[in-house]
Amino acid sequence: MENKLASKVLNVIKQLAIWYLSIKMICFAIPKILFMQFRVLHYESFIPLAELSKYQHMWSFFGRSYNYNLFIGLMELLIGILIIFKRTRLIALLISLGVCLNIFILNIEFDIYFAIQHITLDLLITVILLLEYRKDLYKFFIELGGRIQSVDISEKNVLNKLKLLYILVLPVGYFIYAQSLKENYNNQLVGSYELKKFELNHTKINYSKGKYGSDPMLFLEHNNQIGLSINDSIYLGWYSITDDIFKAVFNPPANDFIRNITGTISNKSINGVFNDSLEVKIEFERLDEAKDYLNVLYTE
Repeated sequence: MENKLASKVLNVIKQLAIWYLSIKMICFAIPKILFMQFRVLHYESFIPLAELSKYQHMWSFFGRSYNYNLFIGLMELLIGILIIFKRTRLIALLISLGVCLNIFILNIEFDIYFAIQHITLDLLITVILLLEYRKDLYKFFIELGGRIQSVDISEKNVLNKLKLLYILVLPVGYFIYAQSLKENYNNQLVGSYELKKFELNHTKINYSKGKYGSDPMLFLEHNNQIGLSINDSIYLGWYSITDDIFKAVFNPPANDFIRNITGTISNKSINGVFNDSLEVKIEFERLDEAKDYLNVLYTE
């Protein structure tokens, strides 16, 4: 009796692990397919190579190629779909072993600490699930070069229909959700800009180059982060755009030079109010591909 109960408990845990891995793989696959996960911040692309952290270096490397993101995303999507069926579970687990082991090493070697615990769990689940096939794998790879013994892998028709519904609903539903997030990115406006003019109350403000870039720079990021690189500093904050009304709030690095900006925005200027009291006009020019490849990477 106790053995039967333990067997049922272990089977429930096994099924939960399978579905957990399936859902996670699908939900990580969709952002890669939509080229959303490895987005590089524009101001970070102006950091000299020697000053890049390991994390920034790896992230920018992966973010440079859409086709590589598409390949990894399709592999993860394949794992998420194949793992829920008995017939294809072993294929999914073998692919998962390679993918998870690769990501595990990358996260350790490039100091991506926030993701290590997640990929460790995925890798552990994959290895534990593979243990069920250890004898067949040994026979396939070591003894015979192929599995010749047939086993019963049939499933109830109703269960298969539910699984087919699942692989339709989750990938499609999550794709629609991720696409709706992506549509909030204004990739024609997001980018790196050279600062051309900064006026307060119709008086031109003199400024020098900032922390990043060879010229004074304005950075508008896809995650609604804004960066103003002037006077040997980088002023970072957050912005929003609603019906061409631009609002930005900054966190000054060492002084109170800039706190907020509110006004109208175009692809070349911002006109409005500076620090709640002064009229401001900021003119800027978008960098071409030769100066910042990110400005065209996500717009084509």
